[in-house]
Amino acid sequence: MRKHMTVALAVMLVAAGCSQDPTGVSSSEFVLAQGAQLIAQDVAASTGANVEGWWQRLRDTLRTTDDPEARAFLDSAAAYRDSARAALAAGDTTAARSYRRLAFRSVLAAVIEIFPNAPERTGLAVDQAIVRIERYLGGRDAPRIRAILGHVKALRASSDAAFATGDKVTALALNLRGMQILHRLVERIRDAREDRDEVADSEMESVNY
Repeated sequence: MRKHMTVALAVMLVAAGCSQDPTGVSSSEFVLAQGAQLIAQDVAASTGANVEGWWQRLRDTLRTTDDPEARAFLDSAAAYRDSARAALAAGDTTAARSYRRLAFRSVLAAVIEIFPNAPERTGLAVDQAIVRIERYLGGRDAPRIRAILGHVKALRASSDAAFATGDKVTALALNLRGMQILHRLVERIRDAREDRDEVADSEMESVNY
């Protein structure tokens, strides 16, 4: 039912597009981006393979399961967040960003401690979103969307390479970044920023966990 509703709404959005967006994106591609974003959000909601989904799973599990290693990772994350706040208060934005990233990776390590297959499950969800979006686009002209899909595919390849070396935290981080980019695809198209990776990471690092 959810899939049918998503496709139906996407078709309605395409039919509604009739004006030029002030950013220079064609109206048809902008509306296609709205439909593609709905697909990515549907995949994330049905699989739980995004930042919010994994954080919720982690919290729910730790309410009933004692995992000392996972809790140690979360303690490290809390310490890094405190250091980030202190660095920001001191005006050192570079150090603050570094500590936020370390905190984020510590939480990912906690997720993997409890859910060892999190990197693979998230990668499969990203692959599913890409396939469905490409099927939805068909042969329609959407160069910006396709460029972003190509970038997310490159992130998937980098994730698989990291996983092959045993770096599961980086593998999960890259897969989550890909999902986050697709999850807010309209903003990526509208803003046309080159630092989309940094933006996606910042959005995920700001999630309350």
